Amino acid sequence: MASSVMSEDQSVSLLNKEYNEDHVFPQFVLLPWELRNEVWKYASQKRRMIRVSLKERQPDDITAQESSDTKYGRCFLFINGSQLFSKLLRVNSEARKAALEFYRVRLPCVLTHPGSNDARTRVGMFPFNPEHDVLWFEQVHHLTDFFSAIIMRDSRRIGLCNMAVSLTNIRGTLEADDPEEYRCPTFIQAANNIREFYLVAETNSYHLERVKEQYNHHPPHKGTPITQSLGPLMSSIPTFDILLRDPRPIEHELSRVFLGFDNIPGEISSWKLLLREWGVDPLQIKSRVLFTYRDFNPSLPVEDSSHEGPNLQRLRIPGTNRLLYESSSPMVPTIHMTAERLAPKRDSLAFGFWMFPLDAFHSIQSRYASQPADIWDLSNYWPELGLIRLPTGPSRTKGE
Repeated sequence: MASSVMSEDQSVSLLNKEYNEDHVFPQFVLLPWELRNEVWKYASQKRRMIRVSLKERQPDDITAQESSDTKYGRCFLFINGSQLFSKLLRVNSEARKAALEFYRVRLPCVLTHPGSNDARTRVGMFPFNPEHDVLWFEQVHHLTDFFSAIIMRDSRRIGLCNMAVSLTNIRGTLEADDPEEYRCPTFIQAANNIREFYLVAETNSYHLERVKEQYNHHPPHKGTPITQSLGPLMSSIPTFDILLRDPRPIEHELSRVFLGFDNIPGEISSWKLLLREWGVDPLQIKSRVLFTYRDFNPSLPVEDSSHEGPNLQRLRIPGTNRLLYESSSPMVPTIHMTAERLAPKRDSLAFGFWMFPLDAFHSIQSRYASQPADIWDLSNYWPELGLIRLPTGPSRTKGE
């Protein structure tokens, strides 16, 4: 099946911010310390979606001390370590100090690198900011233990403000937990500090194409076909910005949307029941369904270091003139003053995710009697758009 991302002979525009100018600012070091410190703090304030798992079993190849460090009650913390750590941690001592003040909570964890050829297990320290970061729990065991432990590691006694949970984990968490654990004072405090919750629905290009084929080309077929070509593509890059409304013309797509095969209304009910068991007022939490879509056969970015030399590897998005900085580069990042603009909005590809209110899945109008249970009419619920912060440099043209 052909990739839905792009082909080499196509020119594709991206909605994600594009950096058109790249001005080095060597006078930065001459600024007063107070101004430099404000710049470092401002540069730290990015929202991140961090994939984590709470597992009952530890890795086989870690020491007893590492096992003790990464254990939170009865669970071990695993974090996807790809492109996780802020570059400010390795600029200079001044930037590092500002970054560590911002990421005030330090969580010992097992670092994983999905897709990497390096299978070695590493234990590290994850710098975390409760107000800006979202922890996306892909696997959940003993969530109460983790909640109680994380708040003890926060000097401000916040612990966790923003959390996301993959759809299939909510009901399992509810069934596995002992209700008596919800009476723990530290857990009660941690649970009541939650302000944002994302119920993550996931699908990929393989399942979407199969659903399109079945719905659009096989009888009985009635009504509008499924198009769904502008759904944002998820990325492993953790940093993102939120647009309160997707600016692209997606009204036709919203009338027939496939969000995967999970029972979204059932999991929403489980989440509300879980909040009731926790003793948390649902009105204090902004809850949304977060939709992620992955290309099953992605067009992989190709290496391009023709402008930068061998010491700074970059990746080029196929079919575009956009370059991605490789975040694992050993080169120290330079402070840049950049002029940013959005790419053309119409039919632009977006890397990120959609967010819908929970009410979108309660209305009886959300589905048609003539369509499968997995197809939703979300015409009345235009989504918010989480835009991934692609680490792009300035656009390059041929001959440069």
